[in-house]
Amino acid sequence: MLDALPRLPLFQGLETAQIALLKPLFESFACETGTVIFEKGDFAQYLYLLLKGEAVIQYKPYDGPAIILARLRAGDVFGWSAVVGNPMYTSSIISESEIEAIRIRGNQLRKMVEEHPETGRIFMDRLARIVSPRWGNASMQIQSLLNSSHKETTGEKNMATTESTPANDPLRHLIENLSAYIEQYHGGTVEYISFDGHILEVKLGGACLNCPLLPSTLHGWVAGTVHQFFPDVEVVEAK
Repeated sequence: MLDALPRLPLFQGLETAQIALLKPLFESFACETGTVIFEKGDFAQYLYLLLKGEAVIQYKPYDGPAIILARLRAGDVFGWSAVVGNPMYTSSIISESEIEAIRIRGNQLRKMVEEHPETGRIFMDRLARIVSPRWGNASMQIQSLLNSSHKETTGEKNMATTESTPANDPLRHLIENLSAYIEQYHGGTVEYISFDGHILEVKLGGACLNCPLLPSTLHGWVAGTVHQFFPDVEVVEAK
């Protein structure tokens, strides 16, 4: 499997020296159908790139049954907690077929990013792009929550005789739900700070602090989602 590294989209276009730097850090992984690759709460050691087969990301809230967050197919990446330095995985991965993958220890990847920042920046950006389509499903769920919130707010305004709900409440609501998804995926958080009509200020926390993926989280998941639902927000800044 490792011999195929240069042909994988994640590695295509990298210079020979960059591939030579990355290849020794990866190892092959395979498992049967129904294997729990790791569980929520397990020590976060590896980041995986799925080459063949299917798996699901499963999350169990403390007060409810397990839910499926996403279905993974060839080309998907999972195990972000190992990369961002989270001590434990925040969700479980279960194979739905025979799996072939490659994996890298999170501490080795972080060390490579520190020692070879240019290669590290390119590689981490590509990893972030791979996981970003997974956010589409979350975006639809958030849109549903926003619609529900809007109906509740409208009802309250129609019945209320006091001051109406502030206009930025739906934006705050979006950030709260966005934070919940970011926490489930890799243990990070995002907090609404302020919005002046042009600039939205947020605070990233949890595993996002001192994480090499922080710019991708801010400009990708946070700013990208905010602009999708609130195009009037001109800039998203982290405090």
